[in-house]
Amino acid sequence: MGCKLIVSIIEKWEDFNFSAEEWDQLLACSEADTLFLTYDWIQAWKKVTGEFVRPFAVVVRSECEKLLGIAPFYFTNYLLLKLIPYRVLRIMADYPTGAEYPDWIVHKEREKDVVEVIANTLAECRNKWDCMWIPNLAGWTQAKNRFINACHFAKFYYHIRPNEFSCFFLPDDIESYQKGLSKGRRQNLRTEMNRILQGHKAKIVKCQSLSELPNFLDGLFELHGKRWIKKGELGTFRRKPLQIKFYKEFAPLAFSKNRLRLFALKVDGQFKAIQIGYVYKNTFHALQEGFDPGYVAGAGNVLRYKAIEACIAEGLKCYDFLGGVSEHKRRWLAIERTGYDMLIGRHSLKNHLLFSKEIWPTGRFLKPLNLPGSNSSALRTDGFLEC
Repeated sequence: MGCKLIVSIIEKWEDFNFSAEEWDQLLACSEADTLFLTYDWIQAWKKVTGEFVRPFAVVVRSECEKLLGIAPFYFTNYLLLKLIPYRVLRIMADYPTGAEYPDWIVHKEREKDVVEVIANTLAECRNKWDCMWIPNLAGWTQAKNRFINACHFAKFYYHIRPNEFSCFFLPDDIESYQKGLSKGRRQNLRTEMNRILQGHKAKIVKCQSLSELPNFLDGLFELHGKRWIKKGELGTFRRKPLQIKFYKEFAPLAFSKNRLRLFALKVDGQFKAIQIGYVYKNTFHALQEGFDPGYVAGAGNVLRYKAIEACIAEGLKCYDFLGGVSEHKRRWLAIERTGYDMLIGRHSLKNHLLFSKEIWPTGRFLKPLNLPGSNSSALRTDGFLEC
C-alpha cells in the first residue's frame, strides 16, 4: 500500500506555481512523457494564452508533498445546436500550438491509484464541467486505457474513435535509409537535388544561434502562408495568429535545451523552403514547414531529405510526422500508428442526450465558442462563460 494521496484543484493562474524540475521529473516518470506536456511547452502556451483561458488542473501529491499526478485541464465553452451550453475541459497547450498526444501526467508506480483519485475528484466537481474533449491520444502509451479506466471508476459516459498518425524509424546510416526507398523515389530525389543544389548559390542551412532565430521563424510564417494562399486557403498561422506568438515564445526555450531543429533551403540568401521540428527522447517531431510555390518544384522534398539525413547523423531513432497519413508520407517510408479521440461526459440529462448519439466537437452540432485566439475569445477578458 502506498502513502495517502492529497488532491487539490487549481482554478487560478496565480496558483499554478509548479517548478520546472518537479513538473518534468514527474513527466519523465510517467507513460505520458512527450514534448507537448513538458514544462516549457505548457509555460510558453500559458504566457501566450493565459488571458484567454482559465485553468482547471487536478493535482495529486503524496503526504510528503511529492508530485504524483496532474490532470492539466483548462476550460472552454461549446454550444450544442447553437443553443445548449457545454463547459468543456481540454488538456493545456493543445491549441493553438500544434501539440499532439495529450494525457494526464501520472507516476508509473502509482498510476492506478492516482488515476482513480483524479477521476473521483472530477466526479465530485461535476457541477463545474460537462465534458472532457481529448483528441489525438497516442495509441502506443496506454493513454486510452488510462482514460477508459477513469471513466469506469467515476461512471462517466464516453465516446472513443480511432485517429491516424504516422512516423518512420531511422536506421543507423543514410545509405540504409536510401535502400528502403523505392527505385523511383531515389531517382526523383537525385534529380531534384541535382537541379536545386548544383548551383553554388543554393544551400541547406540550419539555425545555429538565437540571433538567427527570428529571421528563420519569419521566413517560415511567410513561406507557409504563400503555399496555402496559392491553394486559395488560409494557412495555420493566418487562421491561428496566437500560434505565431507561441512559436516565438517556445522556440528560444527549445533552442536553449538543444531541442529545436530548424532547417532551410536558401537561394541567393533568400529562404525557399523551411522545416521546423523539435527533438525529444531521440525523436524528431516535424511540426511545420513552408516552401515558395513560385520556386523550382521539389524544394520541399530536398529539404526534408536533408533534414532526415541530419537526424540520422545525429543518432535519432524516429521521425514523427504526427497526425495524419498520406501517400506523400508513405513515400518517405512512414508507417501508420493508431491513436484515438475521446469525448467524456459526466452523468447529466443533457449529456445523456449528447452521448446517445455519435456527436463530436469536430462536427456541425457541437461547436466551440472560445478556443484561445479565436475571434470569440479575443472579445472576452475572462476567456470563459459562466453557465
